[in-house]
Amino acid sequence: MGKKSKEKPEEKRKMGRPPTKPVTKRPAYYVNVKVSNSMNYQTTNVLISKDTIPEIKQLIARSPQKVELLGYWNGKSFDKVPELEEFLKNRQK
Repeated sequence: MGKKSKEKPEEKRKMGRPPTKPVTKRPAYYVNVKVSNSMNYQTTNVLISKDTIPEIKQLIARSPQKVELLGYWNGKSFDKVPELEEFLKNRQK
């Protein structure tokens, strides 16, 4: 009477976290904010999207971090928004 060997399942069980799906950008105004972490002296880029120009202006005005305007995402590339670029230049002065 020997040991019975375990039957191996045909498919291996998947372990760990499943891969995440990349975020699809929707048509909106995008801003890249550089956030600095004083605990480990790292800076990270945070991509923020807003639907309207007043929302973006409010975000730029209230943000103490460095803000980079990417523009309006039209589905293929970023379009420049002269009104927001002018607002950002006036804020940096």
